[in-house]
Amino acid sequence: MQLRWVKKAEKSETAKSETTKSETILVVDDDRAVRQAAADGLRRAGYRVLEASSGKDALAALDKDKNVDLLLTDIQMQKMDGGELAETAQERRPELRVLFMSGYTGGAALHDSVRDEGPSFIAKPFVMEVLLKKVRAVLALKSE
Repeated sequence: MQLRWVKKAEKSETAKSETTKSETILVVDDDRAVRQAAADGLRRAGYRVLEASSGKDALAALDKDKNVDLLLTDIQMQKMDGGELAETAQERRPELRVLFMSGYTGGAALHDSVRDEGPSFIAKPFVMEVLLKKVRAVLALKSE
């Protein structure tokens, strides 16, 4: 089990070296375990990470911290879904990049929320290495 952890840490170090600055990611998921796992992996890779358990809390965090570069949000959440959150957040901060995640991979709700996002989606459960690559790709869009 320890050897496996070392290998994961080595991958995180590689991802950390690809981080060009102290980018900030806001992770939003109403499932605490998923939110914490994603946040922990992103922190190990060198990102500054904020966490929120709802759309309302995420918007408050965005209002409080103007340095958020990426919103990583679940699509299916109570009260305000990820699509609504992203739309509201980008109205306030047009430069904000968004990466959607969901364990639900079928039906209109998922498709409507991400239909124009293309590669800005990751299916749950995900491998941390894949998440880090997606995050890097979405953040790279910022410089184009």
